Amino acid sequence: MLEFYRRFHHPQVISFDLDDTLYDNVPIMQRSEANVHKFLQQEFPATKAWQITDWQRLRQQIMREDVSLASNMTLLRLATLERGLAQFDVADPKAGAKRALEVFLSSRSQLELSDEAHDLLRSLTKNYQVIAISNGNVEVPKTPLAEYFEHVFQPTEQRRGKPHSDMFEAAMQAYPTIAPQGFLHVGDHPVSDVLGAHRAGWQSAWFKGGLGRANELKVLPNFAFGELSELQRILSR
Repeated sequence: MLEFYRRFHHPQVISFDLDDTLYDNVPIMQRSEANVHKFLQQEFPATKAWQITDWQRLRQQIMREDVSLASNMTLLRLATLERGLAQFDVADPKAGAKRALEVFLSSRSQLELSDEAHDLLRSLTKNYQVIAISNGNVEVPKTPLAEYFEHVFQPTEQRRGKPHSDMFEAAMQAYPTIAPQGFLHVGDHPVSDVLGAHRAGWQSAWFKGGLGRANELKVLPNFAFGELSELQRILSR
């Protein structure tokens, strides 16, 4: 069901969060975590003492210690793997962490899009500039998403993730003639997506079918929707 909270006008550029907005990322992450866990146990037998939940706890601990990693999933996961391997006295934890990260990213990028998502993206690319702004580390060129996006913005060591403005500003630099209100960001996270877009001066559309909940909203989006078909309907021209 569509719900409008702020005045909305058709944008020129539409940006999408990826995970849990255009596809269900939970089973993808579960599979990828399992694949990495299996790799670690095979390559570094001492790590058999840990379950996946132990690695997850370490990741949460590291994120609390360095909040800047919260918006860069790649650096956070790499730091977790390296520290964990060091705790098991692996000879070269940095190299081992990089190898494990490669396993994760390969599995992470094996995703399928629903017919509904394909229809939405296909229709939008006919009338809008379509880009992606994601805190995640899916390797878009290796996925079915690749054909739809003109640009993909993800965190780097120099570029912070949402809700920081870095990636929104990078997107505006790619379209210097378009004012901030000419951008619409679509995502499921009340803070990273809705608040991040608001701070950048963009319009926002909150996808209620993801992981975010209404009580987490810091500001209201321009509108909220629960099905991709609803988004397609409002953006059709």
